Amino acid sequence: MKSFGLFILLLFIANSVNTWAQDTTATKVRDQLEATFEEQEIDEESTNGEQLIQFLQDLAANPVNINTAGVPDLLQIPGITIITANAIVEYRRNKPFESVDELNVVAGIGMATFQRMQPYVTIGNNRELIGSLYSNLNYWTDRASFEYISRYQQVVENQEGYVRPDSLGGYLGNPIKYYQRLRYKSTHASVNLTQEKDAGEALGGPTEFDYQSFHIAANDNGKLRQIVVGDYSISAAQGLVLWTGGAFGKGREVIKTISKNERGIRPYGSAQETNFFRGVAATYGERTRLSLFYSDRKRTASLASDSTINIPSSSGFHRTQNEVERRNNINQQVIGARFVQSSKFGLFGLSAHNTTFSMPIALGNSINDLYDFSGSSSSVVGIDYRGYFKSSSLFGEIARSQNSALAGIIGVESGVGNSTDLAILYRNYAKDFQSIFGDGFGESSGNPQNEKGWYFGLKHQISNRLSGSFYFDQYQYLAPRNGVLSNSSGNDVLLLLEGNVNRSLNAYILIRNEVKEVDLPGIDEFGREVLNTGEQRRSSLRIQAEYFANRTLRSRSRAEWVFAREPGEQREQGFLLYQDLRWLPSKALTVDARYTLFDTDSFASRVYQFENDLLYVLSNVALSDRGQRWYVVVKYAPTEFLDLSAKISRSIIADAFTLSSGLNEIEGNQRTNIGLQARLLFR
Repeated sequence: MKSFGLFILLLFIANSVNTWAQDTTATKVRDQLEATFEEQEIDEESTNGEQLIQFLQDLAANPVNINTAGVPDLLQIPGITIITANAIVEYRRNKPFESVDELNVVAGIGMATFQRMQPYVTIGNNRELIGSLYSNLNYWTDRASFEYISRYQQVVENQEGYVRPDSLGGYLGNPIKYYQRLRYKSTHASVNLTQEKDAGEALGGPTEFDYQSFHIAANDNGKLRQIVVGDYSISAAQGLVLWTGGAFGKGREVIKTISKNERGIRPYGSAQETNFFRGVAATYGERTRLSLFYSDRKRTASLASDSTINIPSSSGFHRTQNEVERRNNINQQVIGARFVQSSKFGLFGLSAHNTTFSMPIALGNSINDLYDFSGSSSSVVGIDYRGYFKSSSLFGEIARSQNSALAGIIGVESGVGNSTDLAILYRNYAKDFQSIFGDGFGESSGNPQNEKGWYFGLKHQISNRLSGSFYFDQYQYLAPRNGVLSNSSGNDVLLLLEGNVNRSLNAYILIRNEVKEVDLPGIDEFGREVLNTGEQRRSSLRIQAEYFANRTLRSRSRAEWVFAREPGEQREQGFLLYQDLRWLPSKALTVDARYTLFDTDSFASRVYQFENDLLYVLSNVALSDRGQRWYVVVKYAPTEFLDLSAKISRSIIADAFTLSSGLNEIEGNQRTNIGLQARLLFR
């Protein structure tokens, strides 16, 4: 009886909802009928009135599909004229109607006409709408662009790998690094082909590139948010379970980079050869979204034994005979899902995936590898949250790997008053947590494992022209890591002062200090070799000024000092000084040039500089020893659809007889790189 009563109650509710919907439509029809009768001046005794009422009621019950109806059918709608009917047909030739409200933008249809039409028109049910969208060519070409990029890069000097014969392990190909990309992209579609040959790799023909990436994707098609066939990436939640795209870490922005902004499923077209999926993926829904993905791709790994392999390589190089022989020698299959629910309280998510290798992964021989993944199958599942409370943004994720190990992260970003921002984060990644595609916030990049710590960041607007930023990160390693055979800890501090002296001049001072515990070999009282714990320190002071002489010339100057000390060793130091110029003589031409002097005691006191480069090329160069470096980048866009770029750079190391080592060794003390790129872009 209770079940029967519940059934009756649900039936009553459903009938009430349906009646409410019908009544809403009926009210609009009655309003229209009243207006119609007044306009037509129909006599109450005339049969024409009854017939008209019947017609309009039938029309309201079976509205006209404005995505498929011809002009004759459209003319049945009250308020429609031949002019507006043709305007509707003309409009949908460019793009089908995605809502009835879109009639408001059709030429000749004002608000009064729209209100009269509204009860008698529809865009069709979801299946009809999607079919109409998918079959309309103009829908897929909305805001379309086609891009072609061709790039050539090379080290000018001879390197050992190109001199040594193939039989002795030399490179099989020439020293040219070549990249090309063809991409079509519109509001709702993406088609991409990326091809690359690294320096030293052989290229037999146009279809024989060592690396090729392809995808076809559709996005923002109603509730079907994304579907990709081919290569794609997934970045979800805070990265403990899934994050295959690049992510920001600790740096000058001390507040906004500790939490990750989910990117979801995205078509992949990068030249980075390992960090992506290959298969099919889709996301469906609006407030409730479900993503499903499947990947099946070949990977490259070295053999650990006759029946096991090491973890797949991330280099992507296949330049020598040995590298070519193990190219794509294993298979990696991934299946997973991502669920996100939106509510007034924020976003709640659930992520899970399982990875299977065609051969078991062997555990490494080092004590650092003791808790790493081994075997043929790995699974990870996690839950996450992102929300807000007043002026505070809250986020967190907790994940569990197949071996029951846990990893968690929680944080808050908040405004304190009108001029201060605060960020606090705590993470705890178990020493045996195993997430193959994870990349959580932390001191160590990649798999969020074997680390826990607190991060505190503060940014304050001191005045209209001066701001200060600060962070302190205290962390611990729970098990051995590279260079340390026991538990260890460390801390990282950054202080930044930025100021705008005037409209033409700005400058900043950055101080950073990091201390890590590492192993220190020693001798005990009995003459035995032992390992003690020592502190590894690295500090830096940077001063930079940027001056805009006018609209066409910008000057940037930087001086940086680095101090490093290994435990038991003397303090070392490094120094960098550069002058950078950007010149824009015309709208079509940009010239970037830099000259750098550097002097470091060793690689431990190395200095870094981020450089301008060709489009989509990342250059963050490490400089050590004593020398100089210069580069020039020229970008020229003679037309709206063509731009050309070139870069030449040279590093000269004083007192050096060779540079680099192994197959990359160069005789002499200088290394010169050149790069040329052409880009066609049609919109």
